[in-house]
Amino acid sequence: MNIIVQKYGGSSVENKEKLELVCNKIISEKEKNNDLVVIVSAQGKTTNNLISTANEYANETQISNKDLDFLLSTGEMQTAALLSIMLKSKGYNAVCLNGSQAGVITDSNFGNAKILDVIPDNIISNLKEGNIVIITGFQGTDILGNITTLGRGGSDLSAVAIACALDSKKCEIFSDIDGIYSADPKIINNAKLIDTISYDEMLEAASAGAKVLHNRSVNMAKKYDLEITSKCTFSNSRGSIVSDSVNEDTQVHFITKKDDISKICIVGPMMLSNKDAISKIYKVADEENIQIYMISFSELSINVIVDLNKAELFMKKLHENLIEKDAS
Repeated sequence: MNIIVQKYGGSSVENKEKLELVCNKIISEKEKNNDLVVIVSAQGKTTNNLISTANEYANETQISNKDLDFLLSTGEMQTAALLSIMLKSKGYNAVCLNGSQAGVITDSNFGNAKILDVIPDNIISNLKEGNIVIITGFQGTDILGNITTLGRGGSDLSAVAIACALDSKKCEIFSDIDGIYSADPKIINNAKLIDTISYDEMLEAASAGAKVLHNRSVNMAKKYDLEITSKCTFSNSRGSIVSDSVNEDTQVHFITKKDDISKICIVGPMMLSNKDAISKIYKVADEENIQIYMISFSELSINVIVDLNKAELFMKKLHENLIEKDAS
């Protein structure tokens, strides 16, 4: 099978007119006798609006992540259904699947779940029947059947994970920009479009704040040697390719910044050589699915940089593991 996976972000599907453009791109690819799997995000600011709606019914601290995941999953389902309806109206067979139906199995870390496995049997069965398969990004299901969401960049991660499971020949990530630039073109007017960038360079850039691709999706693509193309939905730009290519020149390729981060400082004697503390820090980060962007050491402290919205949780968990348990 000549399977191509395409992912369309929220800005690409936010209204009927844009969904029409997406339909035309899909049809153009289908006419080349390719088997198409399309991953979609929620339309525009639907996810943020759903969160705001939930906050109208209860205080933010009273809303469980499990309930919120159940609610947020409806955003991608709406997009998938509308795209399927539109494709069928144009004479093309299509079927929409949610994360569970697509076989995306995750852990139970609601709000920021990890993909444990993708069982693609249902996807393959629908492809063999001649359908364009439309799948909700950003979501999966745990082993108990609970709906989970994958956190920031979740639709990119869905696309890459599904492409890997299907042994897809290519994975295309569509957004409202032409590809990967040497810097954010909204900040740097003369930013240059990058033709090819290595997994490792993209991982560094994504971890440092570049918003084109999420680092979790790039990391998975590297693991399975899947080439990703970042392209624009609204132009015919060639886009940028992320692959295992290695640039041996000494030219600078990327400059970026990261906002909304927090530094956590762990203080104690002999911290530089405290292997037990270091091990516990990484263990807590892994258990809570918290990204550590940078870690530095001195004789009396370990400094860790994480996302601002994860800082309090990380502090509490570190206190439990490094101070409370050691004192008991």
